[in-house]
Amino acid sequence: MREKMLFLSARSHTPGDREGDIRTENFLNMLLERFDIDLLEYCYHRRETQILRSPALTVHQVKRPASTRRSLLFPLNRLRKDASMIGNDKSLRAVITEMCSQHAYSHVFVSYAMLGNGLDLVASLLPGAVIVTDARRAGGIRVQSRAAGKRGISTGYRKLNDALIRREERRLMNKTSLLLAASEDEALSFKALSFADAGKVHVVPPYINLSAPPYATAGDTAKDNSIVLHWNMYSTDGKNAALLFFKKVYPLIRAAVPDIRCCIISREVHAEVAAAVRKDSSILIISEAIQTADYIRRARAVVASCCEDCGAQSSILEAWALRTPVVSSLKGSEELLCEPGRNILLAGTTADTADHLIRLLTTPELGSIIADQAYRTLSRHYAADGVKAKLLSLV
Repeated sequence: MREKMLFLSARSHTPGDREGDIRTENFLNMLLERFDIDLLEYCYHRRETQILRSPALTVHQVKRPASTRRSLLFPLNRLRKDASMIGNDKSLRAVITEMCSQHAYSHVFVSYAMLGNGLDLVASLLPGAVIVTDARRAGGIRVQSRAAGKRGISTGYRKLNDALIRREERRLMNKTSLLLAASEDEALSFKALSFADAGKVHVVPPYINLSAPPYATAGDTAKDNSIVLHWNMYSTDGKNAALLFFKKVYPLIRAAVPDIRCCIISREVHAEVAAAVRKDSSILIISEAIQTADYIRRARAVVASCCEDCGAQSSILEAWALRTPVVSSLKGSEELLCEPGRNILLAGTTADTADHLIRLLTTPELGSIIADQAYRTLSRHYAADGVKAKLLSLV
């Protein structure tokens, strides 16, 4: 008999956190193989998830009100920001309380955006349940690194914020039964917080289903002189990264490879980016659909954004699955097992980015070697079957 799980998820009103949304959906799809799931989704009116319907899945939605709270600490601590907003929504707490009273949940999954009081509530309502948490830290790592370079009053806020994060993460580890990290570095940072709870921490990385279209047909394909820019270009960071690329990098590539073609793949493209490339006939903007895999498969290289939360991680894995080499940065690839010069090319400056892309465009054999090594890395560590088997063995 299948056990019943309560799955708590939240959605942002902006498309900026694509990686987090993809990770949450992946967990949901994997867990549906073993559990009958009640999905409670906390979202804005303009943001509703397109979920694959299943007889084992029942969806409940609570509309998330626009937050009016402001705090000097909020820009520094994303985890506390989300937890504070959730804890103050009485309607959400009432729904969770009612669902826990009506069903005998053996397991509860709490996504990273529903930590804080959401975790406290289910722990008190279901003391015998196995509580699984996804403690994704990408946002926290980013804001801490930004704050670390500042001086003056920001230094005091950074130190206070670091202490608050450590305290909250220790509390999180204490209340959860199983804590899932996205990478080995992330897992080690959690384990270092509490020796007693270190055994609860396990790595469940992102994955690609290599047996499903369009990856199942991704064999040897003739390449053309094209590159693909694949990240979210609607968010502020994504827009700025795109504008910088077309101002500083693309002119250098066109000078070296005049017949180059550049394809932009993004679900939404900011108006400033569209205006900047409109007059260049070598640049093509295409919507994000399954047909875009053909553009990636035929390209000499994929450029994944150097900005976190712009979809770089999923873009890298998709390119690896389609056997196309990737140019990214340390920031964009830090959660993946990347070996610079072997399965990926990493750039620290705009000049490095241009140099790597020119090499891939003018030296096809280099791209083939890197793409083959990347595909082996993907098959070994990020294939759906292996990741799914690991998760289900843990829960």
